[in-house]
This record gives sequence, C-alpha cells and structure tokens, in this order.
Amino acid sequence: MKNKRRKYLINKPIQFIFSGLTVYFIILVIILVGGLTYFITLNTILSQLELENKIVDAYGIIKNINFLLLKRIGVLLLILIFLTFYLEIRFLHRIVGPLYRIEKVLNEIIEGKNVEYIKLRKKDFLKPFAETINRLIDYINKIKKS
Repeated sequence: MKNKRRKYLINKPIQFIFSGLTVYFIILVIILVGGLTYFITLNTILSQLELENKIVDAYGIIKNINFLLLKRIGVLLLILIFLTFYLEIRFLHRIVGPLYRIEKVLNEIIEGKNVEYIKLRKKDFLKPFAETINRLIDYINKIKKS
C-alpha cells in the first residue's frame, strides 16, 4: 500500500516560516526588477517625448501608464504570491514530513519502545538519514536480544 499524504501542514511554524521567507525574497526580487524596469522604461518614454517635442502630453501619458502598470503588476503579484506559497508548502512537506517521522521514532527509541523502521515516500528527502536510523534500530534490536 502506498503511503499517501494526508496532511501537508505537519509542522506549521517551520513550513510557514520557510514559505514566508521564500515569498518575501520573491517579492523583493520582483520589486527590484520591476522598479528598475519601470525606471528605465519611464526614462526611455520621456526621452522619446522630448525628442518629438510632446512634453505637454507627457504627464497624462505617464499617469495612464502608471495606472495600467500598477493594476496589472498588482494582480500578477498576488497570483504569484499565492502560487509560490502553495508550491512551497507542498515542497517543504517532502522535508518536514520525514523530519516529523524521524523525530517520532527517535522519541520512541528514547522511551525504550519497540519501533518499526522509518519508511519514507518515493519523493521525500532525508532518505540517507532515515536509513542510518534504521541501522541504529537494527543495532538496538540486536542488543536487546543478546
């Protein structure tokens, strides 16, 4: 039977902190790139208008461009934030899920309980770490039998 994910939010604080940081950095990059692009575009428009002696209409044109850009960029930014947050939660589950299971097994070992091997899903991370703990479980079981 496949181990199917039932919950994507296992360790909410860690998942939300990492997702928040990712979204924060994406927003920062978007603001920097968007600001530079806007500045360069605005300067290009102004220089072209100066060459054509249309400075009188420049203020109205730039005001319309600002409004359209802010509206479009705002919608795209919101979509990107929600999409990034969703994908980050899904991706982090491949790390947080195994950490949760490993912590649970280690606590059971400390309590002296008989534990089963750590089984991770196909796409989960930390498989080498789980295999090392599984070897530790074998070692503990051998000591108990002796």
